Amino acid sequence: MSNSGSFSFTGYGVEISLIENPGVKAVDEGKLIFLDNLYSTPMYKLENPLLVKGNTDSFYIRYKSEVETTLELSFENKITLEILLPGSDGILQYQVVVFDGDLISGFRVKSVYPDKENKSFQIIDVGIEKTIPGFIIRTIDNSSVTVIPQGFKILNSNTYLFEELSGRASSQFDQVRISLSYDYSGSEEMDLDLVIFSENNSKSFGLNPRHQGAVVSFYSTSLGFIPTGLTIKNNDPDFSITSIDITPFSKLASINYNPVYADIGTMLNYKKEAWRRSDWELFSWNLFPDILVMDFRDYSLQSSFLKRLTFFVEKSGFSGTLQSNETLSSLHGWNAHDYRAKDLAAFFTKAEEESFILNPEEIELKSILISNRIIKKTESGYDPVSGGILSYSMESSPRLRRLFITHEGYHGIFFSDLEFVAEVQSIWDGLDYSEKQFWYDFLAWKQYDIENSYLVVNEFMAYLMQQRIEDIESYYKDYIIPKYLVAFPDDIDKMSEFLLNYPNHFLDNAKKVEAAAYRLNSISAGELRCLY
Repeated sequence: MSNSGSFSFTGYGVEISLIENPGVKAVDEGKLIFLDNLYSTPMYKLENPLLVKGNTDSFYIRYKSEVETTLELSFENKITLEILLPGSDGILQYQVVVFDGDLISGFRVKSVYPDKENKSFQIIDVGIEKTIPGFIIRTIDNSSVTVIPQGFKILNSNTYLFEELSGRASSQFDQVRISLSYDYSGSEEMDLDLVIFSENNSKSFGLNPRHQGAVVSFYSTSLGFIPTGLTIKNNDPDFSITSIDITPFSKLASINYNPVYADIGTMLNYKKEAWRRSDWELFSWNLFPDILVMDFRDYSLQSSFLKRLTFFVEKSGFSGTLQSNETLSSLHGWNAHDYRAKDLAAFFTKAEEESFILNPEEIELKSILISNRIIKKTESGYDPVSGGILSYSMESSPRLRRLFITHEGYHGIFFSDLEFVAEVQSIWDGLDYSEKQFWYDFLAWKQYDIENSYLVVNEFMAYLMQQRIEDIESYYKDYIIPKYLVAFPDDIDKMSEFLLNYPNHFLDNAKKVEAAAYRLNSISAGELRCLY
């Protein structure tokens, strides 16, 4: 069969020829018939496998079926995905997210009950298109098509019910993602009380809306139940929900390192039992999607992935060099990490140039970064694309996990927002020599490479922003400086003079950095969460 048959395959605006096996009568094309002891469509092979060109695309199948069926989607590397297709009145479209570099080779649909005939099934068309979140139900009235993309109804001004979509999703998939898109036009920082609920369960959240709007997501496995609605208890006239999307989200580890799209608060509260693998989980930050976050089982595993990078990028006396596992074994790295695309690309290029043997975990990290377009392979090594990666570990206490992800998260903003970088650099450039010297001394004590000016300014910013403004003076004057003087008692006169001459250094500069972060990204010191 070619595209002159009963349906077509469209990929990137071009119709692609299909080979039907076995060949059937035109009247039976795209239908379930009895083949090889089960009811299925013929196998439809693409005449030439289709190369997927981006990470925002989906394979779609548009069909009519009153009952559930199973889609088999095949790739050139022999991997076959099986996806349950819902049944309903009218025409339905189902999308399967595919990834940059995938080679789609063919597909077929079979009956959920192989020994029972289902003549009502019919493929309308298939192909590749940009991913549209949620279930899309299409009904035909003569020649027009009505699209119902949201699938929820408003019970009142504050409560939204979406039990129909949740029910359809939960009957077919092991997990669903509920994504809430909103707009906020207010000028002041505010908090909303949001309740996600089902018939027998509920969970409350605080929502700190961003001025430019955002998307926050909830995952049923982490919640512990599949929601059927949500209520906003103290809605504000400046806040409005623009869409609610219910999509399936597999609990199985993605072969293409598809991250969990999440707010920092969702990441912190994401249950380890909901991880798609036992050793680590991968997230994409909702406010900065090109920032990946890895949550590790323990420090040891985190070090296998990232410790060599620590010394290559940040450690005094080691930066720019690749150290052996034997050398690193007696040295301390970090309990949480952050690396921008530029430094990640330089690391893997250096390893390739020197034929340096990396850990299996570091090789997997490279695949994660390439799959998510943080870096890309080139003829001469690796080039940065955008963003970067952050990490922390379940071995840290809850208090430290929040502190670490706040500190590292601010580095993520620094990696992604060039205007924010320029403002922080201007604040740094406005400091007196003695003020800068405090930071050089402090960061050298922490073993940072203070010859790296980008690193120094980045850390100056993150150490100011990792706690709330009201805690900044106490953190440095009652904790950091006394601890520093225990290590360097000869510096007591220099430190006393600094505090005497610049009594408001920490508070004043934290306020300046926070003002830039809030103006550009609606983010405050010590608080990166949308949901809490």
